[in-house]
Amino acid sequence: MPVRPKHVVVALSPGTVVLNWPARQALMRRLQHVQSNAQIRASFSAVGPARAVVLRPGQRTALLHALEAWALDLDGYEPIPPDLLDLRNALVADLHGIE
Repeated sequence: MPVRPKHVVVALSPGTVVLNWPARQALMRRLQHVQSNAQIRASFSAVGPARAVVLRPGQRTALLHALEAWALDLDGYEPIPPDLLDLRNALVADLHGIE
């Protein structure tokens, strides 16, 4: 039986962001309901802890929009994990050229 990774790394221009596995799983659940997020999900599914997730600019923008909507979500379903808030902040810095 394969060992489940403890984290996944996302590579962005300002550096990398490490997501713990529960945060990664919550992100995958959140992205599963929108077909346009399929490529983002595929990028996260294709890597383990030994390789970083690399997203194209359009994917980074779409992921940022999804994370911003989740952070503002008031449905009480599942709050955004702190690791994903860190990813959101890193995406803002990446997409706006902030170091």
